[in-house]
Amino acid sequence: MKLSVITPSLRQARYLDECLASVRTAAAQAAPHEVEHIVIDGGSDDGTVDLLRARSDIRWVSEKDTGQSNAINKGLSMATGEILAYLCADDLYEPGAVRSVMEAFTQHPEADVVYGDFYFLEGDSGRKRRKSAASFRPDRLRHGNPLGQPAVWWRRRVYDTFGGFDESLHFCMDHEYWLRLGTGVHWRYLPEPLAVSRLHADAKTSRQLPAMWRETARMLTRDGWRAKPWWDAFAMAAWGRHYYLLKRRWFSR
Repeated sequence: MKLSVITPSLRQARYLDECLASVRTAAAQAAPHEVEHIVIDGGSDDGTVDLLRARSDIRWVSEKDTGQSNAINKGLSMATGEILAYLCADDLYEPGAVRSVMEAFTQHPEADVVYGDFYFLEGDSGRKRRKSAASFRPDRLRHGNPLGQPAVWWRRRVYDTFGGFDESLHFCMDHEYWLRLGTGVHWRYLPEPLAVSRLHADAKTSRQLPAMWRETARMLTRDGWRAKPWWDAFAMAAWGRHYYLLKRRWFSR
């Protein structure tokens, strides 16, 4: 069985090499399963292209795009694996994670999506906090996003049925995708940390927290008015963003 990992990237040379190494290690550990790594860069000018040129074990393009969702969809259209995933350039796979995921897909042919717990990593500090995704429930997704995006994998048949990511979304495209899948697919939970989501001040979500929460509120209320998403967006714009930005700066010391 073959896994295709898509990495969207834009000016992430500082972290990209570590991301590439984590996928390379995952591929070695996942044998006999095959891992294909595709990097879709948005035309970076920070040394990213030099990193990519030095690697013969990945497929990549570097060209302007219309945003992260567009880059992910471009990579998915190039993918040849039966299993699909995307891993941002500043995120990582945990050792042994891909082997566990591929074994789960092999042993449970009914499973459409395999996901697990994940860590939040504070910048380069080494401070990791485990987050539990827990068993899938659509109602939980309507109030927040308990899934760690880098710790979610899905079969090609899911992509063939539901298509790619909503390119009008720039922050919560994964959240919208999980909601779109809903109970129409079979979810399988692995209660172990599978990936690392890095938090740092230069990340898009850290720099644009109010915009992210407003977009999420609009997405969550497409099917009808609910006050809580908009209250959360207001609270983040008013004071929450200051707390999170201070936290990022503190851990970057």
